[in-house]
Amino acid sequence: MSKKIASEKNVPKSIIVLLSALVAFGPLSIDMYLPSLPIIAQDLQSPVSEAQKTITLFLIGFSAGMLVYGPLSDRFGRKKLLLIGIVIYILATLGCILANQIEQLQFFRLLQAIGGASASVLSRALVRDLFSNAEIPKILSLMHIITIMATLAAPVLGALIAEYLNWSGIFIFLFVYALLCLIWSKRAIQLPPSPHVPAGILSNYKAVLSSRFAWGLMLCNSFSFGGMFAYITASSFVFIQYYGFSPTQYGYLFAFNLFSILVFTSINTRALKYCSALQLLKIMACISCISGLYLAYITYLNLQSSVWLIIGLACFVGVTGSIGANSMANLLRILPKQAGTASGLSVSMQFAMGAVMSYTVSLLFNNNHPAAMSIIICVSACLCLFSLLLTKGLKEYIVSSN
Repeated sequence: MSKKIASEKNVPKSIIVLLSALVAFGPLSIDMYLPSLPIIAQDLQSPVSEAQKTITLFLIGFSAGMLVYGPLSDRFGRKKLLLIGIVIYILATLGCILANQIEQLQFFRLLQAIGGASASVLSRALVRDLFSNAEIPKILSLMHIITIMATLAAPVLGALIAEYLNWSGIFIFLFVYALLCLIWSKRAIQLPPSPHVPAGILSNYKAVLSSRFAWGLMLCNSFSFGGMFAYITASSFVFIQYYGFSPTQYGYLFAFNLFSILVFTSINTRALKYCSALQLLKIMACISCISGLYLAYITYLNLQSSVWLIIGLACFVGVTGSIGANSMANLLRILPKQAGTASGLSVSMQFAMGAVMSYTVSLLFNNNHPAAMSIIICVSACLCLFSLLLTKGLKEYIVSSN
């Protein structure tokens, strides 16, 4: 049995809810905001394209922030940087509330993302600090389930708030949410002294980037996430414009796919009693690859019924959460001294891959046909599985390191 930084028995179960709330900073900050974009453009008298830039700037700041907070937390500690990041987020959110020009909103959204990145990346690293190796995959899976529930509720909640309190009400909600997380984190997170001597930032990056196993795990997660972004980018056009779904029907379909993530992640959590996180990662990656090949095949057959497409998408999208949880669990296990760096780099890579696949599917999109979406998903799913070739020998490495 490996040495533990802290046993799960010494950690209140409420910490899992707190860590999930921290992970949800990203989904809430993006998804709650989407329904209000047209209203923002109108109120601030700006083109819609300028309002949309606030999303792009948020994603840029979010990804860049992760690359900074992760290695800094390995050097200077998690809690201090987490609290600093949340304070930045709170101040930036206040700026968003008071913004009366689109340029001001764009600036504060970028700053908000830089602050919020700390919550997203350090919550995952904290799992490594607070729980044993055996508990990490289960905790990450539970956190993902709670995050998906937040993602499901965020657009609806955002639309309701915007209807009754205008778009600034969304930022008021985020301000209160972040303030509560700040107070809760300061009081609840108690980290034991680290048994490791902190290494330099460059040394931590070198340790992660020089690991073949780490590359395999990070690429597996990134390609899976990238394929899901291809689905998010193209699916509304495919189902509404090509198949004739109403916006409400598409909303139900989107919720169904998110529900499939909950189902597969729940199965993954229960299966951890009988299988290792590495074994489940391989199984889920195989399901992803088979689903991708299936989608490409039915596109080649040019089947007119949308049911066949929905089945394949539910399976592909469904396993993304499990792939993310299992890959992160293995990554944190093999790099305990660089948990923050590894977590930050992995999450930043997945967002970058999401942007690449989203852009690629938009380039190949033609007449709202599902072909481009299915092909990009197929390629992403196959690369997700093939990336695990880099993890050959990982099981033996984990056993020998215990």
